[in-house]
Amino acid sequence: GCTGVRPVVDKYSITRYCTGEWRKNNQYTLTPRATDIARALETQTKNDIEKAFENINMKLDDSNKKLDERIKNLTNWKKQVHTTLTAITDEINKLDENRTKLKGACKILMIPEAISRECLELRTNRYEPDLVRDDAEQELIKEVAIVGEIRRVFMNTLAKVEEQMVMNKDAKSSLEFDWSDKMESLKLDRKNATLTPESNLILYHPGVARWPENA
Repeated sequence: GCTGVRPVVDKYSITRYCTGEWRKNNQYTLTPRATDIARALETQTKNDIEKAFENINMKLDDSNKKLDERIKNLTNWKKQVHTTLTAITDEINKLDENRTKLKGACKILMIPEAISRECLELRTNRYEPDLVRDDAEQELIKEVAIVGEIRRVFMNTLAKVEEQMVMNKDAKSSLEFDWSDKMESLKLDRKNATLTPESNLILYHPGVARWPENA
């Protein structure tokens, strides 16, 4: 007979079976057909696990190869950016030196120009009999024109130098940001290259493999 009852507590039942029911269930569970299905399922599970680990190892090797290639490319680009950054810094320094020289030259040219203009002004204040345009005055006029033209050329060159310096500084700023980004990426990739599935830094988070929206 049955060894227990089935009391109902808050709409949930606690089932107790009699020995006959247990024996019948065990006979069904241990039949050759059931055990064969269990063995086949166990074998299939083992095969699936082995296949899954093989796929994981293949993908891990592929990821490591791609990561190594990325590290090489980043290292190469970092060197090129650093070389370009050094070159543009040298160019900015040279332009700054030339700018200083041009400013000094423009100031120096103002001296002979001022002297020549003063001489011409003094000559115009002479009395009528001496107020003539002789060879000396012609040379003074030429000198003022030549010095003025040279100073205008210097001023135009100075403006171009300063404009080029602004462009170079903007380019240098962009290169510095690029170099900083590559350094950070290289640091992270080198760290990632040392990680393995057994690394204690690897944490599992829900949804990490989910493709982001609007990506």
